[in-house]
Amino acid sequence: MRTYLKEKIGNPELFTGRKQELTFYLTWIERIKQESSLSSALLSRRKTGKTALLQRLYNLTFEKADMKVIPFYYEVKEVKQWAVDFCQDFFLTFIYQYIAYKTRNPAYIDLPHNADDYFTAASDIAQQEGLAHLIGDIRGIGRLVKEGREGPVWEAVRDFPWKLAHRQHESIVQIIDEFQYLNSVIYWDAAKTNLADNFASAYMSTAEYKNAPLLVSGSWVGWLFSILTKMTGRFKIDFLESLPNDEAVEMVFKYSYLEQIPVTDASAYLIARISEGNPFYLSAIMRSDCPGKDLTTEAGVLRTLEFETLDERGSIKNTWMEYLRSALPRINDHHAKQIILYLCKHKDRKVSRRELTNNLNLTMTEEELAEKMEALIRADIINRGGSSVRYQAVQDNIFDKVFRGEFGGDIEEFDEREITNEYKALFEQVQHKYRQLLGKYSQEKGAFAEYHILKKLHTAHRNNRLFCSMVQNLPEDFEFDEYESVWSYYGTAQGRPDFQVDIFARAKEGVSMIGEVKNRGHDPFSGQEAREFLTKMETLKELEQVTDAIGFVFSRNGFSQPALAVLQQHHIAYSDDARWLE
Repeated sequence: MRTYLKEKIGNPELFTGRKQELTFYLTWIERIKQESSLSSALLSRRKTGKTALLQRLYNLTFEKADMKVIPFYYEVKEVKQWAVDFCQDFFLTFIYQYIAYKTRNPAYIDLPHNADDYFTAASDIAQQEGLAHLIGDIRGIGRLVKEGREGPVWEAVRDFPWKLAHRQHESIVQIIDEFQYLNSVIYWDAAKTNLADNFASAYMSTAEYKNAPLLVSGSWVGWLFSILTKMTGRFKIDFLESLPNDEAVEMVFKYSYLEQIPVTDASAYLIARISEGNPFYLSAIMRSDCPGKDLTTEAGVLRTLEFETLDERGSIKNTWMEYLRSALPRINDHHAKQIILYLCKHKDRKVSRRELTNNLNLTMTEEELAEKMEALIRADIINRGGSSVRYQAVQDNIFDKVFRGEFGGDIEEFDEREITNEYKALFEQVQHKYRQLLGKYSQEKGAFAEYHILKKLHTAHRNNRLFCSMVQNLPEDFEFDEYESVWSYYGTAQGRPDFQVDIFARAKEGVSMIGEVKNRGHDPFSGQEAREFLTKMETLKELEQVTDAIGFVFSRNGFSQPALAVLQQHHIAYSDDARWLE
């Protein structure tokens, strides 16, 4: 996949997993052509991979020109903006992304558009590219912007995507990230004194048009949720879950290879589990500045986690403190801390407002407490416990550590050494749990065969003779290339099921390699599996425009005779050599 819209994740290969979400939303986008997709909202806290997913969806949709759905991605910036300036930026971003898709020229995506003459520039580009149907709209909205008419220009640019789609018989998906900021950073006046605190509500009607539905998202879950609930029925709401364990392990190995951070199979499994599949926690541990960081041992992993959650330099702690600082000044600090600590201590159950009032001796009315609890919910510091009067702590052990480490001494009278001992006991419990998990891992030796092979392919060109001897059915003149990239591949093709290929080693100059890994301890690779792999290989070559590639299958338990017949007939290399796993 090419990267058209620059992704914040950095190296595109760091994007990991999200197979279920990609499949769901790509199907949702596909159904826009039949106007059967409702506007949707994807909610998750900051740094949990939401933006990475949205930007990857944009790039996959842009790449699949035969899908015939035009993608538009916009991030609402957390900076005070006059409504007219916002509308100009929003509209021209859409125009240039539309032109980029229609011309298949991604260079248009990043063109600047924040000066008065850029409407003229956009109009000229539309004329040059044979998109004259845009010119009247560009000039008309340019006049509204110049006149500074906040209300009319917002209505015009907000409705423009679905009106253009209707007029041109096209389909558009509008991906708007950080949607909640529409109500907090945009002002009706140029002096920025009159906050447009209901700006997003204008989408109540626009979101119902199914030829250009919205996929909105935000990193302040409680805040965005409160906005969306006022638009009853307009948005289908989904929550971005943590990565499943196999994808979390894959992410650890990616960071390990791409950023040269040593891990072992056992420590990679430990990091994945102790982070609870949270992409931010995973990346924070892998990239931690913990002095003497060692992620190859169990003790080193736990020491790094302790640094990240308790030390002032820890990125996990600093991120959670940003959430806390946003909420505590808006309500009584002492009461808020008491409430959070109490919920953390009883995180396994839902707590009522009456219980909080009685057990914490809160001196406030029911209405005042309800207001404070709502503030904490909007700041993503506590969760609603299934009703308007019950609450629950964030179901996250790491947050509990951060909060108690920072505020425990302010709330109750106990020695800080007691907190330290409590953490040590908790870490010992975690260590014990993961010793058991690592024991289970040992019984499943070979579970990470895919990652061993991927890692070896990166350097196989340095010892061609050895690695060629480990593979059968290779061409006589075959040599491993110094590959441009080596990783597992997730693909989606028009009219065909989504698929995954375990190995895609893209060659810089020579022959690429497309591979399948089967590490089960019983049953050889079958003829049916060989035929399925052949189909996936041909699909990948078509999608990635790979003209020179060889197939490769590793099967720890060997190959059936029908499988060997298929592999040999189609010149696919194969191996069951245990040296790939050493």
